[in-house]
Amino acid sequence: MGNMLPLEIEKIDWPAIRSTLKPGTKIDVQFNQFDAPVAYVIVMALDIPVFFCRRVEADVAPTLELSENPMVYIPTTRDLCSLRVVVKESVLGAEYLALMPAENAKFLRRRRSIRIRTWENISYRVQFDGKSNIYKGVAVEDLGRGGIGLLVYAAGPVEQGVSAQIKINLPGESEQLAASGEVTHCIAQDNMPRMYRVGIRFVTISPRNQQTIAMYMEQARLKDKSKT
Repeated sequence: MGNMLPLEIEKIDWPAIRSTLKPGTKIDVQFNQFDAPVAYVIVMALDIPVFFCRRVEADVAPTLELSENPMVYIPTTRDLCSLRVVVKESVLGAEYLALMPAENAKFLRRRRSIRIRTWENISYRVQFDGKSNIYKGVAVEDLGRGGIGLLVYAAGPVEQGVSAQIKINLPGESEQLAASGEVTHCIAQDNMPRMYRVGIRFVTISPRNQQTIAMYMEQARLKDKSKT
């Protein structure tokens, strides 16, 4: 299935790819550029360049097109990895997939627990557990793979440990990034009534969204570096 033929076996660094495909690892499979990615979990990877995965949500049935080569997003220990694949086999309505790499994986180095200060036009919507309001972003103070710092206009402070559902719009990205998180701190902004600085640690975020944030951080870092 798929029009793109894999590279010759000696041109694909299968050991490097296989090392990221540990059984139980959750991955995102985006079947085409117009559809949201679907969550799968790795079942096994063979010595030859083929790996198997199982869909996480039973009620999500993606449509496989012969002309499409899915993109796979894999979280790894030190890197974020993306990989275009060929679907070798689809079983039970794409509940199980056998995938083969169509090209070498792309690894993006990530910096743990680092956030970038940002004043660009990043918008967001956030809802805190126990509050009916959906807060639209005043500003994003900082952003990282592991969390986000917001300026929020609210009637009162948000308690530490409260769960949050957040959607983020990055400049140049057509799709919203969704994540759930936990409030780590809430500090009243000096001289601004009802304005709070809220830190949120991501608890659940897809590998694809992690990679999008990491790529944005790297672009912002290079942009700042070019100004110096």
